[in-house]
Amino acid sequence: MKCCKCGNVIETLPQSYAQDIVVSEDNQILYYMGEKYGYRALEEIVCENCQKEEE
Repeated sequence: MKCCKCGNVIETLPQSYAQDIVVSEDNQILYYMGEKYGYRALEEIVCENCQKEEE
C-alpha cells in the first residue's frame, strides 16, 4: 500500500488503525486514523511522515 499524499510505500499499518475498523455500506473496509483524518479506506491512508509534517 502507498501513502495517498507522498506515494511512499507503507509496509505495515500502525497498530492504532487496526483497533477501530468498520465496513461501509458499500462493503469497503475503513480504518480509523484519528480525529484529524477520521475513517479512511486503505487507498486513502496517510503515512506517519506526512502526518507529522502537517502538525
